[in-house]
Amino acid sequence: MTSALQILSASRAAVGAGTWAAPGPSWRTFGLGSLADAGPSAGIISRLFGARELALALGLRHPDPAVRRVVLQAGLAIDSIDVAASLIGLRNGAPRATLLGVAAGAASFVALGAVALGQDRPGRVS
Repeated sequence: MTSALQILSASRAAVGAGTWAAPGPSWRTFGLGSLADAGPSAGIISRLFGARELALALGLRHPDPAVRRVVLQAGLAIDSIDVAASLIGLRNGAPRATLLGVAAGAASFVALGAVALGQDRPGRVS
């Protein structure tokens, strides 16, 4: 497993586990404010996000390189869509600082995923 892949997997696992276990502190960490102010469904949505990140982290640790490659590609698509969703939210009047932070986090996963995808390609000797 390449170093970028290890970093990405560990990062996704940490974000996923933290968000699932403690949605309130995660909201504050991500700059989203108070979970209590977001409404009663916000914790559920946070845990769904956390589960998604955990699933991607586990897939990145799969022993089959073909599976890892598909998970990397799925992660790139998901994170790119997250960046787009943040920009749409910004355009619709959501707080600028909050959405730029969320977009930057997703964009960093896009960049790290792209590096990992290049490092973990079939036939490459590590």
